[in-house]
Amino acid sequence: MDTTLSAHEEARQGDRKHVFMVNHDPKFLDVVRELLQDASYNVTTTNFVPRTWDQIAALQPDLLVIDLSRLSGAGWDLLEQLHAQGVTHRIPVIVTATDPGLLARVERERDRYGGDKLVTKPFHVEVLLDAIEALIGTA
Repeated sequence: MDTTLSAHEEARQGDRKHVFMVNHDPKFLDVVRELLQDASYNVTTTNFVPRTWDQIAALQPDLLVIDLSRLSGAGWDLLEQLHAQGVTHRIPVIVTATDPGLLARVERERDRYGGDKLVTKPFHVEVLLDAIEALIGTA
């Protein structure tokens, strides 16, 4: 009986949509991961950008949430690479930042960075969930 339940749970998770989040703050990632998992999404998180593109290319998630910071150019490089590469170009991207100026730059340079939705932090989880659902539907 437990095996059947486990297999059922596995099948249910296999049907879930996959969200991949990149943010420098591990505590933030933990909180948002739990909230998205509660909303029935599979979630992968990372705060280490150098190998992130390879992970995204291999996993092919349904959606990316990438946080930008003035202190690090790694997020910008990742956005540019994701947008330029055919294997990741089709994946919808939500870009978050605490600085509205960073989001304005993404807006001005969409042909370089992509970005399907822009969300200013801090945000209520409902704002993020609405943006995710608008791009890929409910979990």
